[in-house]
Amino acid sequence: MDLSRLSAEAERIRAGRELSEFDLSVVETVAGLTLRLQDAREAIEREGTIIDDGKGFPVEHPALMIEKRASAELRGWVKDRPDLFGEQKGAERPRREKFGGFKVV
Repeated sequence: MDLSRLSAEAERIRAGRELSEFDLSVVETVAGLTLRLQDAREAIEREGTIIDDGKGFPVEHPALMIEKRASAELRGWVKDRPDLFGEQKGAERPRREKFGGFKVV
């Protein structure tokens, strides 16, 4: 993994906030997971979900397992540390229309 990509992703997640040394290491861990997930998805998109195992047999792309594990770990970090990875205060989120129910015709 390219260190400049990792630094850029960590800065994006950090979003200019002052963090403790521990929190910064957590952000760097999550940045690495985010990039690993992105790389796995790109490999799957490029090569497909089924690849040749080198002996002529079709096998599931190894990036699928990487994607699954990285996604699960990222969800855990978001759940455990909403202060670091949750919605930022002051960030606008798109408002959804309230469901008005079904109309009988």
